[in-house]
Amino acid sequence: MVTTIIFLVIIFLSVQVFPIALGIDVRGKLAKALVLVIVLSAIQVFTYWLGLKLGNTFMYLMDGFSGVVVFIGFLLIGIRLLMEVFNIRKGERSYSIDTIGLTALASFAQGVNSFLVGLLFYYISIDVSFTIITLLSSVVVVTVLGIIMKPEKLTLAFASLLYTIGGLVMLVAAVYFSFFYL
Repeated sequence: MVTTIIFLVIIFLSVQVFPIALGIDVRGKLAKALVLVIVLSAIQVFTYWLGLKLGNTFMYLMDGFSGVVVFIGFLLIGIRLLMEVFNIRKGERSYSIDTIGLTALASFAQGVNSFLVGLLFYYISIDVSFTIITLLSSVVVVTVLGIIMKPEKLTLAFASLLYTIGGLVMLVAAVYFSFFYL
């Protein structure tokens, strides 16, 4: 059960890059598409890795509050994902990306959740290499899908659905890890 929830959390962390990648116009520029995939993937994995390293550095100070910290952390991530659902559904993307620098900046903004999950995984025994490889592969797949798809009504509904499921997964993770695991 723990492995399944960890896997789902990692998979739905990668969904965060979908609105960024959605509708980026590469028009046959394979090199630009490749660079965008690398930038989005690298930043998500880097922020997650940084969260893991910093979690090992100072999260021991909150060992007495681990259940509360994990609950609040996953709850906030879930609420943030659920709040974005309606903006994505209406087509009000907060990203207008023309350059790779703006893509990197938007990816860092979405990477905050990956960073926070990396911090919270201090309290949960995980296989670090498995989670990093899973995050990297899923971000690459989601980014490629986002670049290929056009920002149409059906695609925005799909992105909204993914964010909804991701938010619910984070809420389930908050409850499960806080009340049944720790």
